[in-house]
Amino acid sequence: TTHTQSSPRQQVPHTHTKPSETAGYFIPKDSVIIPNLFGAHHDPAVWTDPYKFRPERFLEEGGASLSMLLPFSAGARLCLGESVAKMELFLFTAYLLRDFQLLVPEDTSLPDLKGKATVVLKATPFRVVARPRPERMAAHFQGSGIV
Repeated sequence: TTHTQSSPRQQVPHTHTKPSETAGYFIPKDSVIIPNLFGAHHDPAVWTDPYKFRPERFLEEGGASLSMLLPFSAGARLCLGESVAKMELFLFTAYLLRDFQLLVPEDTSLPDLKGKATVVLKATPFRVVARPRPERMAAHFQGSGIV
């Protein structure tokens, strides 16, 4: 999920245009600020079990502070494609889960969620079985003479 692994972990550097104070820290003018989304998404003061894969944390009763979820950065320089990306991710995931059961093969374990840090975070290679849901297959072939 976007909480578990921010990609990229470090955001674009910014220069502070005037002196200010944030969370008790003085930030002088012309300081270079590099937002650390990985740190923000793994802060135990905000997230319960920050390194554990728990997608239910984003449900209303999940206990997450969604204001601290910043997968597309924040402020004036946030990702311009955020709304399109969220819509595409939702549709892709919804159709995938509607039509398939995603299973871990019997001879393997769940993948490591740490990944490999490069310019963007790369997932560790893993195997998955995408088993078509029988009810979706029947609906897909209905009227085709195959089923």
